[in-house]
Amino acid sequence: MNDDDRSGSVFAVAVTFMVLTWIMVPLRVYVRAVMTKSFGLDDWLLVITQVLFTTYLSSQLGGWYYGTGRHRKDLTPENNTKALTFWFVCEIFYVLTATFIKLAVGVFLIRLSVVKFHVWFLRVLMVGSIVFGTAYLFVVLFQCQPISTFWTDAPGTPGKCLENNPVAITTYVASAINCLADWAFGILPMFIVWSLNMKKRLRIIVMCILGFASIGSTATIVRMFYIPDMLNGQDFLWATTNFAIWSTVEPGIGIIAASLATLRPLLQLALGKLGLSRTYRLSRSSPWTPSHGYVKTDEHSMSGLRPKDGVTTTTAAGPTETAPTPFRYLRSRPSLESIELAGITKTMEVSLSSDAGEMDGHRASLR
Repeated sequence: MNDDDRSGSVFAVAVTFMVLTWIMVPLRVYVRAVMTKSFGLDDWLLVITQVLFTTYLSSQLGGWYYGTGRHRKDLTPENNTKALTFWFVCEIFYVLTATFIKLAVGVFLIRLSVVKFHVWFLRVLMVGSIVFGTAYLFVVLFQCQPISTFWTDAPGTPGKCLENNPVAITTYVASAINCLADWAFGILPMFIVWSLNMKKRLRIIVMCILGFASIGSTATIVRMFYIPDMLNGQDFLWATTNFAIWSTVEPGIGIIAASLATLRPLLQLALGKLGLSRTYRLSRSSPWTPSHGYVKTDEHSMSGLRPKDGVTTTTAAGPTETAPTPFRYLRSRPSLESIELAGITKTMEVSLSSDAGEMDGHRASLR
């Protein structure tokens, strides 16, 4: 393949991420829906993201077939029009994919957060992603009037399309916001995990895995260097080859990272099957079996349910509930020892205590 035909790179990257994401996302679904039975909103959002990304990749492959990565002089007018049509569809689904992946990661981190500031910070990031993503989508959709001018004539056609500078500036701003959001979603988990009660070694491992999503920002930065190529409307399909490739890498890495962070239970199961780990076992009496909305994640967690002198201690995962009236003193200490990463559920070590006199006549049961 010579410099006059870069379509092979477009094809290779698209197929690679099609395969990788369709391996990782189903594995995440299996872990969350089958193994931990904690399939939540963040998982639904990631599934939607994968559908959008698949549509994007399919459109990119359609563009590759008709001419993306090749010079206009080497294409028939019909193929040039079809390739530009697919490129336009790719733009739309890139924006949608980039927005939904941030929502998925944001909801996922909210499920882990126990500090109000972290929760509100994530909500602000998510709202900002929706607002700017919507604005950017409208710019992409209506950059030409009529819309079909983009593929029937050429992107940036004078008098029918927005001038190149506004489009390029909007793309720069979108890339900068995506980069900052990726870093925020990558750095915030470090603060979330640092405040949790867990061993230092495990804390570092969890911080690295949860922060892996920030790697997508590297692809965003690289992509920014190729934005000026979009100004070449006359040889658009060839000039924007690198831009198209990095537009695939950016959300692809985000989806893989978001899925990878949830796969610890599956990894431990595999290591257990191979005899390399004794910390995770699945059986009919598995501690993963849910009970009344809770998921036990510690083989010995039931030992803490034995009442002592007026004090009951247990480890439970699931939605927090109001403590029974007799227990006036409730101390919550968040722990990630039994979280199978990626915000499956919040795990709280709860200590309930009451004066011995007040305990008389009261019985508490945890359900």
